[in-house]
Amino acid sequence: MAFWSAFFLLWGPGRRGVMRNLEAIKPGSWSVANFFRCYRVFWNYAWTIADTVRFKETRTMPDWEFSGWRQVEEIQSRGGAILLTAHMGSYDLGAHIFAETSAHHLVMVRAPETDAQTREFEEAHRAAGLRIEFSAQSGELALDLLHAVTSGGVVAIQGDRVTEGISALPATLFGRPAQIPAGPFALAMAARVPIFPVFVVRRGRRRYQVVVREPIEIVRSANRDEDFGRAVRRWTTELESVIGSKWYQWFAFEPFSPEPAA
Repeated sequence: MAFWSAFFLLWGPGRRGVMRNLEAIKPGSWSVANFFRCYRVFWNYAWTIADTVRFKETRTMPDWEFSGWRQVEEIQSRGGAILLTAHMGSYDLGAHIFAETSAHHLVMVRAPETDAQTREFEEAHRAAGLRIEFSAQSGELALDLLHAVTSGGVVAIQGDRVTEGISALPATLFGRPAQIPAGPFALAMAARVPIFPVFVVRRGRRRYQVVVREPIEIVRSANRDEDFGRAVRRWTTELESVIGSKWYQWFAFEPFSPEPAA
């Protein structure tokens, strides 16, 4: 695993993206130090991919522990909730585990898989209680997700990166301007359901921790922008807290903030 992970360092755009993000997470850090930190990010990424494939093909379950069990019980008892997560640890594996152990139907929203063979593998090994929707299908997707949440289902969305064609909200992350997907917050407001920040963190060889934080409630007022702004600030605070200590598991291979003006 360590040998093959080194080949990711030859991937110029991904390596530069990780190093740019590390400059913000660790201000004042040296470029040479961030280069070796970049390798640690790729090494953890390779392990999470291997663990996910192993689970899907052989049903070998990793060891799990939970932080925030009270919030987990609340999600299980109420249904009708949004899980807002990040590209950290094995978020894909976490969704499958949740779908197989929960009484509620789970809808996972993700970017479309471009590789045909990978897409076919994902479909063949999808958990029975898991439905996958692609963020590119923005037209009818909003109504489908609203119906799923108001019917007691749980929707899992990644909230740390904005892809092309996705509406965004302005945010500040590690002191730098950033954009956060607007969809989860608009859905929570329309459905009147809470947002639970959830992170799946790799703790060691085939060991993971699910971190569930206090829910974010979007309280409606006459000023919609301020309502969203308060919720986004709560989310970025949680995001910074986890990424700051677990930077080696944030698999963001593109800079989250634009280049500063010269």
